[in-house]
Amino acid sequence: MVRFQCVAVALLLCLQGSLSQLDVCGRAPFNTRIVGGQSSSEGGWPWQVSLQSPDYNGHFCGGTLINKDFVLTAAHCFSSTISSAVTVYLGKQTLTGSNPNQITRGVTQVIVHPSYNSATQNNDIALLRLKSSVNFTDYIRPVCLAGQGSSFPDKTSCWITGWGSIASGVQLPAPGVLQEAMVPTVNTQICDFLLGFGSITPNMMCAGYYQGGKDTCQGDSGGPLVTKQGAVWVQAGITSWGRGCALSYSPGVYTHVSQYQSWLSSVIGQNLPGFIKY
Repeated sequence: MVRFQCVAVALLLCLQGSLSQLDVCGRAPFNTRIVGGQSSSEGGWPWQVSLQSPDYNGHFCGGTLINKDFVLTAAHCFSSTISSAVTVYLGKQTLTGSNPNQITRGVTQVIVHPSYNSATQNNDIALLRLKSSVNFTDYIRPVCLAGQGSSFPDKTSCWITGWGSIASGVQLPAPGVLQEAMVPTVNTQICDFLLGFGSITPNMMCAGYYQGGKDTCQGDSGGPLVTKQGAVWVQAGITSWGRGCALSYSPGVYTHVSQYQSWLSSVIGQNLPGFIKY
């Protein structure tokens, strides 16, 4: 009986953490976008972070704030960089110049998914534990995460954001304003055919246009693929890999966030992210 009560209390605490996060996650007061392919507005994507390191002379990957202590990103961003060399920039709009709403945090721990496969990019997901907690503002807020069992029908409108290259080998010009674009989801079987049979696992999802033109690129890795459900934004994917940038018949590939609710919850433990089944 005592054991049952302890389990019940633990479940209640986890549930309360998730519910409290749902009160704040996914709200972007300054986001009014309905079509894409341009510079973002200040505060439009308040969960977007820039990961920077002297190993890469500055920005090298994106990520998303998911609660006051953790950032979600891609495992492949950390093949060599160690946590002590990483600075997380939150509330950032431009890579250079004035960013009045910006704060920074160090990283105490990089937690790469134990089954990450660098050859196939399966399980391309990682968590960064921040050195100190973040206070939420209108410009710095966590995103909601797609919960277990979520599915995204073909042509679901999603948004990609980041400071990555604007074409293969072409860096984002100064001052480096955060870019945004809308891309539809692509049927995974078709994506697997286009990118090579067996390349798309159940832990991946695809998005983009058959004609190309809008896509994530180098430097966008680890950043979010989000879609809106009601009044809140839900992160469906993590920018993972692709064939070139914005090429025709080459959709971008994203880590399927909903596959990892159990792993994320087990690592974070308390003050869980806001999971929403889409």
